[in-house]
Amino acid sequence: NNGDELLLVSTKGMSLRFTADDESLRPMGRSTSGVIGMKFRAQDSLLTMARVSSGFAANSFVFTATNAGYGKKTPLDEYRLQGRGGIGIKAAKIDESSRGSLVSALVLRDEDEVLAITSAGTVMRTPAAEVRQTGRDSMGVRLVNLDEGVALVSVTKNSEDEISSKS
Repeated sequence: NNGDELLLVSTKGMSLRFTADDESLRPMGRSTSGVIGMKFRAQDSLLTMARVSSGFAANSFVFTATNAGYGKKTPLDEYRLQGRGGIGIKAAKIDESSRGSLVSALVLRDEDEVLAITSAGTVMRTPAAEVRQTGRDSMGVRLVNLDEGVALVSVTKNSEDEISSKS
């Protein structure tokens, strides 16, 4: 939709937020390869893409998590709008030796819940409001206590709309 935005996040913690309109994502034929959303440095690749609906950006956060169980949420406003095709700005400070590598990046609100899934098959549910808010360039705080040899493999959100419709 016009007015929507896309947030691309790389495995090395870089992010690029841009408007998803017909000017930046022009319509093309089936046989074309598309347009570049984000450029990557060596050893980096796309981790995730999140759509930010128009009007949803206010009071929204970018939530990131590492396989060592660390997570953080940062106001979406700290991720300035850019043009597509750049390398972006830092979304998370990644220190793989102590905090692990990035496994997830989501756009959420405080009323959402975060579901963290471990390699042991455990699912932990945490209200997003309980995750401490930090700046873009911080490493985050302990989100999940993990046993030896267990890693965080995925994080997703369960939004308030989904929770109330199931009740």
